[in-house]
Amino acid sequence: MEQRFIVVTEQEARFNTLSEAVRRLGVSVWLHWNSDVLVQLIGSMGASAVFIEFTEERATQAADLADKLLAVYPRLWIVGFAQRADSQLIIEAMRAGARDFVELGASPEIICRSLKQALEQSTRMPAQASGRMISLLGARPGVGATTAAVHLALLVKQEVLPDDPVLLLDFGYPTGDAALYLDTRVNFNFCDAVRSLRRLDHALLNTAFAHHKSGLSLLSLPQNLAELREIAPADAMTLLSLLKSYFKLIVVDLGGFAGTDLLLYALGVSDSTLLVSEQGIPSIFSARQLLGSFQERGVSTERIGLLTGKMDERIEMSSKQLAQHLQLPWVGDLPLRSERMIACANQGRLLLDLFPNDPYVEVLRAMALRECGRQGAPRLPPNGALGRLREWFKA
Repeated sequence: MEQRFIVVTEQEARFNTLSEAVRRLGVSVWLHWNSDVLVQLIGSMGASAVFIEFTEERATQAADLADKLLAVYPRLWIVGFAQRADSQLIIEAMRAGARDFVELGASPEIICRSLKQALEQSTRMPAQASGRMISLLGARPGVGATTAAVHLALLVKQEVLPDDPVLLLDFGYPTGDAALYLDTRVNFNFCDAVRSLRRLDHALLNTAFAHHKSGLSLLSLPQNLAELREIAPADAMTLLSLLKSYFKLIVVDLGGFAGTDLLLYALGVSDSTLLVSEQGIPSIFSARQLLGSFQERGVSTERIGLLTGKMDERIEMSSKQLAQHLQLPWVGDLPLRSERMIACANQGRLLLDLFPNDPYVEVLRAMALRECGRQGAPRLPPNGALGRLREWFKA
């Protein structure tokens, strides 16, 4: 397929120079400084790159144009250019989001080689979001959403998609619990990722994101949650959407919902959402409040399923009654495993590590298989927890 480039400049001679230099790579289109037309043209012609001229007189206008384009197309490959560029122009172009810079005074071979290298790097970026995102909500801290999210993400990475990138978004409260359970240090947080949105590529994901020994990627909220107020909502939404282009499956821990806005952003991008609630009155009350807040803000709860946490058969309210009370489809039960959970915590290990066939792990193992579209979930009697879980996924 022939590459298509857009060149933004007022000077026809400079367009001709650049167009001739890159003609072996594709066709160039000349455009003036009309951002609305440019946005439409990029989408209609499928531009591989946009060249924007940076001059002392138009540096601010060029930076504003680049900013507008990247707000709509975060992965767009922008190349700054000038007849002769000093270091200040190059810095301004890079700050504006340009991924490369060329001087028209250079030989056509150098310009062509520079663009070719840039395009080779850009083709490694995914064209569209193909991954799935599943969010686990906890209406209050302590119901087990974080523990379930950690185990689900690890099961997917270790047993279902070992050769594919899998990400755990550690958005629960208290902050950083998932990273603590995984004994993984996180130095690059969600706000850092939002601020690096224009540089997001496989290299950044591999070097900046934290990684568990299993290969599971991990991104946590900052310890100082006030930093969340400093990022633009549109950028947070863009990052969450863009992550689905790089990861086959993303598990989001929203236990205790650290921030309502971020919670809504994640729900808007998620393909599947599970609310973890215990059978006790405090947990049920918090769950009802959370669902009510969604409805007040116009968020549909139809796609939210109930996953009963710390299920205890001795309690009179069954999980089915709980689901009916919350008006949510019932998904399954995570059995109460207090003694084993405490024993694992005292050793600094996960239940999956010490008791890989525990009933708690088996429920999440079946969920991991279903979320990834895989068959072969462990066989249990139809009236067991996994049997009921299968029936829900078939519905």
